[in-house]
This record gives sequence, C-alpha cells and structure tokens, in this order.
Amino acid sequence: MAGRFDSTNIANTMSKISEQTQSSLTAPIIPDKRSRAEFREDFEKELSALDKDALVSLKEKVISIHDAEELYPLKEDLENSLVKLLRFYDEFENLNSEESRKVALKEKELKLEGRHDWAEKFRLFFFRMLASLLLVVTLFTIGYLEHKYDWARLPMSKYLNTSAKLP
Repeated sequence: MAGRFDSTNIANTMSKISEQTQSSLTAPIIPDKRSRAEFREDFEKELSALDKDALVSLKEKVISIHDAEELYPLKEDLENSLVKLLRFYDEFENLNSEESRKVALKEKELKLEGRHDWAEKFRLFFFRMLASLLLVVTLFTIGYLEHKYDWARLPMSKYLNTSAKLP
C-alpha cells in the first residue's frame, strides 16, 4: 500500500504538469476572428486535400509511432481523415440503399415517360398542322384551277353564282 503513494512518482507528475502549464502560458494566444463560413471553407479545403496518398502516409506515420505522446501532433489529421471516411461511408450507404435505388429507377422511368409523352404530343401536333395545311392548299388549288381553266369547272357550279348582282 505504501508503494501506491510513492513521493517520487507524485513529484515527477507534478513537475510534468508544471512544465506543461508553463509552456502553454508562454505561447501567445491570438484570437481567430474568422467567421463560421470561413472556418467551414477551410475545413472543406483540408478534407478535399486528403487523398489516398495522404491517408496512406498518415497510416505509415501512425504505425511507426511507439509512444502515445507522439500521436498528439497528428490528432487533427487523424480527425479529418476519420471525418472524410465517415462521409464516404454515409454516401456509400445512401447510394447503396434499396430505397435510393428504387427512387433513382422511378425518376429515370418518369423522365423517359415524359420525353415519350412530349414526343407523342409533338408528333400529333405536327401531323394535325400538316393535315390542316394540306387541306387549305388543296382548297386554294382547286379554287384557282376552277377559276382559271374551263375544263376544271365543277358540274354543280352552274347552280352557284359567285358574282355580285348588279342593281
């Protein structure tokens, strides 16, 4: 029981704590006056800078560390790596879920059906316009031919008098 309260261990611990507080007190504290949007932009830039090579080199650094205190400088890089990994995992789960596949398939079907519907409407409109134009052109052609040539007079046209009556 006396071994637990060894005064040398307590003294060593106290000296380490005092060294840490002195070193933290000597560093000047400069307030960061950036906005949340700027913090967010910087964080997103850091995450986008993490690629496979950066993650592999970080893994190698962590593997080569033998003391727990050497991990502290890599803490921020490890946190960013884990955030990026979690985002990829969530995105993978979202893309891989059955419901999202069903929704994507339904969206594609609706787009295809909409395109087909518009094509059908355009085709119907085009042929109706073509038929109307053909009817008008045919009527004008028949009228022109009947007016210009005697052989083109219709047999019942003698009963229709198109000339104005004189008083």
